[in-house]
Amino acid sequence: MSYSLQRVIEILEKKGFVAEESKNNGVLHFTAPGYKEIKMKSDGVKHYFKVLTKFTTNLRTALEWAGVEKLEDVA
Repeated sequence: MSYSLQRVIEILEKKGFVAEESKNNGVLHFTAPGYKEIKMKSDGVKHYFKVLTKFTTNLRTALEWAGVEKLEDVA
């Protein structure tokens, strides 16, 4: 399932993450207490997520890698 950039941000915020934009490369950093940081970059069509050293284009996978449980609302 593909989400708009705004929808990805809403889902991450609902899970407790706060977004902070990198000042020089357009990467969004999402942090939440108790979870690993998720970094995201979008080319307008696909969203690319990085958690630690792993990359994925799947939001659910990124959330799993970050340690988030209860992903029923994320396809």
